[in-house]
Amino acid sequence: MKIETISNSEEDTINFGKKLGFLLKPGDLILLYGDLGSGKTTFVKGLAESLEVNQDFYITSPSFSLINVYEGKYTIYHVDLYRLDTLEVEDLGLWEYLNEGIVIIEWADRLKTPLKDDYIEIFFEFLDYSKRKITFVGYGEWQELLKGLDWDEESH
Repeated sequence: MKIETISNSEEDTINFGKKLGFLLKPGDLILLYGDLGSGKTTFVKGLAESLEVNQDFYITSPSFSLINVYEGKYTIYHVDLYRLDTLEVEDLGLWEYLNEGIVIIEWADRLKTPLKDDYIEIFFEFLDYSKRKITFVGYGEWQELLKGLDWDEESH
């Protein structure tokens, strides 16, 4: 299942994150792909907002910390693999976090294989200064869940 949509602004990207966030539950895995500045962390801000992470908590890319943990309705493990090679990724023990919360991985191309059968891949592509193409690909249960979302309507 593949869905493509266009984000015309940072606000659109946040709203797409919110829409997806309302479907998330502990054990979910989201893999994010895209160049630097393409909207991955902005999207995570929307996810965090829909999952009731305190609005005063500043969502940032965990490039240097590797993993940021956000507490809200569920625990979110926001992982950034940008600075790691594939071997180091295996040592992070990411699958353990799936038992405790939602795992969101930026620069997921560093993973050798997905951590489970049911997951979402999201690809961010620059179209121009503020416009992005965002492609959602669902695997397992996410094939049906993604179909149910109307990406063209305003978020909750």
